[in-house]
Amino acid sequence: MAQNFRRYFFVKIIYVLITVFLILTFNFLLFRAMPGDIDRVLIPRGASVETRELLREYYGLDKPITEQYVKYLDHLIHGQLGNSTSFRKGVEVISILGPFLANTLILVGLGTVISVFVGIVFGRMTAWRRGKAADRVGSAFFLIFYCMPTFLFGLIIITLVGRYVPGWPISGAYGLEYDSFDAPGKIGDRLFHTLLPLGALVVETIATFSIITRSSLIDVMTEDYMVTAVAKGLKSKQILHSHAMPNAMLPVVTVIAMNVGWIMSGSIMIEVIFSYQGLGYMTWKAVEGSDFPVLQAVFMLEAVAVVFANFLADLALFKLDPRVKI
Repeated sequence: MAQNFRRYFFVKIIYVLITVFLILTFNFLLFRAMPGDIDRVLIPRGASVETRELLREYYGLDKPITEQYVKYLDHLIHGQLGNSTSFRKGVEVISILGPFLANTLILVGLGTVISVFVGIVFGRMTAWRRGKAADRVGSAFFLIFYCMPTFLFGLIIITLVGRYVPGWPISGAYGLEYDSFDAPGKIGDRLFHTLLPLGALVVETIATFSIITRSSLIDVMTEDYMVTAVAKGLKSKQILHSHAMPNAMLPVVTVIAMNVGWIMSGSIMIEVIFSYQGLGYMTWKAVEGSDFPVLQAVFMLEAVAVVFANFLADLALFKLDPRVKI
């Protein structure tokens, strides 16, 4: 068993490294395939002649494409992601990412954790009570929010809170006086500003996990080994926890991995609607300003995060699914 897992682990690591290398290569080529002069893509508009020459040398734009690629990989190894051309003009991208990434991890990370646990509980409850009132009401509720566009639900929340709860912040990740607060005050201020976008994100994501868990569990309940478990006289809770849920969790683990991977990208709709300064908001502003160095860094971060999240999901499936072991 341990030997099989080690072999599986090292094979997956090789696949991950190859995939990440291909992602980095594609990320390099994509922005150099943009229409127009590459100088327009990577150098801020209005830069002086001296600045333009320094940046051309920094990116290797005066060199062949192969040398540019080598310089690009060297910069990545040393954590150099270029300079913003419009979003934070002239500022290094690596220094911009930190605060926005932290805000996204708070919002989307916390929202994903809540959604996973609550969604699985509700999905299990509705599936185990299939056809009963709890199943009908729960399924209808989750289908409504699953189909509702994210921006629409966010706008409804802003409208209702802005009208009936005056004084509640409906935009931003924190208030204007955030820096003057002590640690408990900063936590409270962040929580105050995060509750609305968190609620909008969680309700939609809970619906996704509930529907997938319910569907998977219902499929498992029709299998022969479930009938055998009932024939043995096992209690309902024992059948659910020991036989049904471990097998029903296989597709759920995959969906969890995808959501964990996309934590890095943030939720663009939610962050833009609530002006929440996360990576999704940052991506939107970078697109508006054609800030390609920022976009290049964000795309790379998102893609690599998804790859590693799927790697962790593969390891989890190895433990959950005996067929993978074989």
